[in-house]
Amino acid sequence: MIKGAVIIEIRIIGASHAGIACALRAREENPDSNIVIYEKQKSIGFVAQSIPLYLAGDSNFLKLSSYTTIAELEAKHITVKTQTVIDSVDLSNKTIHYVDMVYDVEKEDHFDKLVVATGSYPSLSLVQDGFVDKLYVIKKFEDAVKIRQLMAESRSCIVIGGGAIGIEMAKILSELKIETTIIHSSDFILNRYLDKEIALDMQNALVENGVKIITNTLITSIDEENLKDSNRKISHVRTADGQHFEADGIIYATGFRPNSFLVADQVALGDRGAIIVDDYMQTSHPDVYAVGDCATTKLTNVKEPTYVPHASDAIRQGDVAGANLAGNTVQLKYSQGTYKLNFDRDISLCMSGLTHEKAKQEGFDSDVVTIRDQYVNGNAFFEAYLVYEKVTHKILGIQCKGSSFEVGAQAEIISLAIQNNLTVEDLQYSDFYFKHGFNNPRSFTQILADAIRQKEKAVK
Repeated sequence: MIKGAVIIEIRIIGASHAGIACALRAREENPDSNIVIYEKQKSIGFVAQSIPLYLAGDSNFLKLSSYTTIAELEAKHITVKTQTVIDSVDLSNKTIHYVDMVYDVEKEDHFDKLVVATGSYPSLSLVQDGFVDKLYVIKKFEDAVKIRQLMAESRSCIVIGGGAIGIEMAKILSELKIETTIIHSSDFILNRYLDKEIALDMQNALVENGVKIITNTLITSIDEENLKDSNRKISHVRTADGQHFEADGIIYATGFRPNSFLVADQVALGDRGAIIVDDYMQTSHPDVYAVGDCATTKLTNVKEPTYVPHASDAIRQGDVAGANLAGNTVQLKYSQGTYKLNFDRDISLCMSGLTHEKAKQEGFDSDVVTIRDQYVNGNAFFEAYLVYEKVTHKILGIQCKGSSFEVGAQAEIISLAIQNNLTVEDLQYSDFYFKHGFNNPRSFTQILADAIRQKEKAVK
């Protein structure tokens, strides 16, 4: 379709990060179109990433939990239909069948262009349909309220999954003096984000704060027991190596799966059942786009499209899809997988690009250097762990942690460098501000370049 062609009916299924970003850009690009967003929840734009802040006692949670309102979207002539459940989509006839839960009536709608922004759902392996009382997930506002109640009533908790969400939850629980156990299937926590060396530092810090961490362990059963002469229920977890754990509740933090069911038999699917999209966020059906946690992501220096649910990617994808509904002209830049994890009140953990292990899996002859800098007066510091290609010094990834505000900026700078295929030398003498107060006031990129140079001299 030629850019500028008139699209009358645009429909978006899902009103979270990606769907809202798509609607706003679609309205800008298609001022005469009729845009409708369908959402099954009462509210829109909930920011699930703010749940840990709420559980840690942040009084501004309600302000952080959503970044737009229905009224603001409708002021831009975007219709928002909440409490509507889409039960089927017919791409051949371009129809949507849904149930209006407020009036309990079934309706049908027609579209010219459809954007699937249905998000994801928690991955709950081994969980039976009836097991709901003492099992908690981290997805919706209602989940946050339930977990806060668990925290108020419990003496012990099991966190299943040692990824970013699981670690944040374990830290919060332990600070409240709740006996906390993490059960993780891999050899070390945060293995999707970090190499073993830096991950073990974080793991040891959690252990020192009282968190029990069980790694390299597969769960075989989960059940719960009603205690005699009491209203309490106890959760039981058993593992393949014969271990048995019990607690007042279980928080499931094993990640998410793409919610692609509505169109799964009508478009091509990829990693973990996510909807395959191209650089324009277009699916295998020319009039259907997919954005956010239901779609695949293309990562720089990774050969195959991957399922990587990520809030910032969702917003970028939604914006690109909205720009392309009247003709594909805007391509999405590949993702680097850039994250920030608030490990505790003082330490931030940021990463972007490939770990050393992932770089080797993708065929790179890679190496790493580690640097540390801190303030002359005070305890603030940062550490950076850079992954690079040996021969070319091409930047492949970074993992950094610290208490100084520079940490987040370092990950974003390296993300941009990876996106543009830059080497360490390309950044070595970049014009960054003078790092007054640090032991080494030079830019972190110059310190990294020095570290690589010294490492190579030592080898020779």
